[in-house]
Amino acid sequence: MFTLLRQESYQVVHHRSIQLFIPFIAILQLAIAEYAHYQPQLLTPHDVFTNNDYGFIPILFLALIIGSTYLTNERQNGTLRALLYRNYSRTQVLVSKWLTIFGLIVGLYGFSTLVSLTLKFSLFKHLANRGSIWLTWALNMLSTGLTLLFLMSIVLLLGTLFTSSTPAIMTGIIGYFIVTIFNQLCFYLYAKVSWLKWNPLNMINLGDQIQTPRLQQLTGLDLPTLAIGYIIYLLFFLALANYSFHTRNV
Repeated sequence: MFTLLRQESYQVVHHRSIQLFIPFIAILQLAIAEYAHYQPQLLTPHDVFTNNDYGFIPILFLALIIGSTYLTNERQNGTLRALLYRNYSRTQVLVSKWLTIFGLIVGLYGFSTLVSLTLKFSLFKHLANRGSIWLTWALNMLSTGLTLLFLMSIVLLLGTLFTSSTPAIMTGIIGYFIVTIFNQLCFYLYAKVSWLKWNPLNMINLGDQIQTPRLQQLTGLDLPTLAIGYIIYLLFFLALANYSFHTRNV
């Protein structure tokens, strides 16, 4: 298992697109911070900083793309079959890829955070360093991270269902927008049909409800219940992805 993780990590670190993506994040965050610095009436420095200079946006799309194509590319290249011939179980291969993707996203989030903090103390020195701004920033980070983690469990499941990378990418990105929009519409249904609040889309609101406790009025679930449902569905999607991978030809 350790050998698989090392091989997967080596491939990710030396992948050309990842090497180009890292400076892209920094440049994007710098551009947004500069715009807020010179045009604060249009984009406030407070909102920019507390949202980590919006570095999560490109990371989100990268996660969706990688998560939906992590198996299809290797199926097409024949490397997935070679791994399975080396006495590794399908579960070991799958989990090693999941952990590598998770580590990549955490690393990118960490890098984006360092860039955001650097910009905060260089361009936004005038922002008060009171606890409130740091609390808002931390809650935004937690909310975004939990939402992305749940979306990734769904996208990783989709990644086991496709044999071609193009439909996998399209389904992952389109699915994200559909889930985001439909999730907002569901709030109106939960008040009408109580049992609908147990659907997996509602669990994606865990991060937002931690940040905004009054959201419980819309989700219909208290925070501990929502957290339990979040974990159950997360594990369910990952288990379903593992089952799907075991039943498909490579």
